[in-house]
Amino acid sequence: MKKIFWFTLFTSFLLFQNSCRPDPTLEETSDVELIFKGKYADEVLMINNDYDYDGNPIRFDQFNFYISNVVLVKDIVGNPEETELFEINFVDLSFKPVDVEDATKGVVITAPNIPVGEYSGIKINIGVAPDLNITSWEDYGSGHPLRKAGHYWSAWNSFIFSKTEAKIDIDSDGTFSHKLAYHTGSDEAYRTKFFAKNIILENGTTSKISFNVDAKRIFEDINVMTQTGTHNINDMVLVNEIMDNLQQKSLEIDQ
Repeated sequence: MKKIFWFTLFTSFLLFQNSCRPDPTLEETSDVELIFKGKYADEVLMINNDYDYDGNPIRFDQFNFYISNVVLVKDIVGNPEETELFEINFVDLSFKPVDVEDATKGVVITAPNIPVGEYSGIKINIGVAPDLNITSWEDYGSGHPLRKAGHYWSAWNSFIFSKTEAKIDIDSDGTFSHKLAYHTGSDEAYRTKFFAKNIILENGTTSKISFNVDAKRIFEDINVMTQTGTHNINDMVLVNEIMDNLQQKSLEIDQ
């Protein structure tokens, strides 16, 4: 009987202790949508559409790139604090003309359940982060952003960070014979860009952050007549120029 008495007393004590504990506080969160819209100067970008490049028609076949370690930044008395949105994702702006409505809306990437609060900006890394770039596309399952055999360079031991492919009708005879193929990769080509912007996340809402990506500016300061593509490891100078243009000129936040 004593054993039963003490067991009952101990159980009652535990139940009392648990009942006195406050309920756990659920963190307030918001979903964040990153929206990337492809442009060619002031026009919506779509593949196989004709655009003007220095008086000659140009058509795009591909325009895409990876983004890594995307974070919101909160500046706390001069000490930046980062909140991760996602580790890796793929932005493919290769919309066909029949998809004009989708092209106008852009590529939408959603990061769910991000802590609410006021942030001072967003940091985006362009390309595949070094700790992921040492892996291969075969290491990932179906649906993963890195599960793309066509975006891996086995000769470089690197993912292809971006692809910009286009054709120019240099004779204006209706034949798009001058081909451009700018593929970038390797840790050296990895780029970081910070956008200063007041971002307020409120509980239970979806916050939208929009970006414009101008395909025309990829070609700035590049002679597309002679520098037609990146095909091997010896093309790193041009690879870096392409990535600099993507980072500094092409990718801009929509204020």
